[in-house]
Amino acid sequence: MGHGLDVCMADPREAQTIEECLESEFVRTLVCQAGLVISVHKPVAVFGFTPRAWRGGDHRQKRALSARLLATYASSTRRYGLCLAGLSRHADGLMLLAWRPLQVEKIVADAQSRAFLDSVGLPSGDASALMAELVGRLRAYYAGRASFPHELGLVLGYPVDDVRGFMADGGRGAKVVGRWRCYGNVENARRRFDELARRERECRLSYAQGTSVRELLEMGAA
Repeated sequence: MGHGLDVCMADPREAQTIEECLESEFVRTLVCQAGLVISVHKPVAVFGFTPRAWRGGDHRQKRALSARLLATYASSTRRYGLCLAGLSRHADGLMLLAWRPLQVEKIVADAQSRAFLDSVGLPSGDASALMAELVGRLRAYYAGRASFPHELGLVLGYPVDDVRGFMADGGRGAKVVGRWRCYGNVENARRRFDELARRERECRLSYAQGTSVRELLEMGAA
């Protein structure tokens, strides 16, 4: 396990074992759902991993394999400035969080962002403390103990005004809807939506054409 960091495993059907099949689907999910974080065009991503290979079968084996997959890739990707954390585990997969600590540090260095973080009771002076608190809030949400922490939008790369706007009215007053709900400059938001879509396609295409995850991570960390 862990070979997917160096070898393009785009097609799970070519796997020889259930472990290889799961790893192939895990890596493909990582590239498709967190490619913008890998390529440093977005600070944070929340995404699910529900592979087809997990339908049916032994639940105990699934839990063990999922834990190994996450531990292996969390350790490997950290060397390239990408952190991974598990948020919840359910019968068919996982909810995960991926982030670039250096990108989060840029957020907490911004005065407006710090003021927002203070207003919602989040650590505003330390990126590691901020992410630890957000991981805790997300885990509480997925465990059914809390409502969804919409303040997460700040580290997802959304403008402060748009995060505040959504938290105030649940998106009803948004001027435009794309990757998030915009309350401010519509043209800037649309340009950003288009840019993110283009960068995401580039990352997925690069992987599909044989670029390994390690190479993608190295390019992002350069």
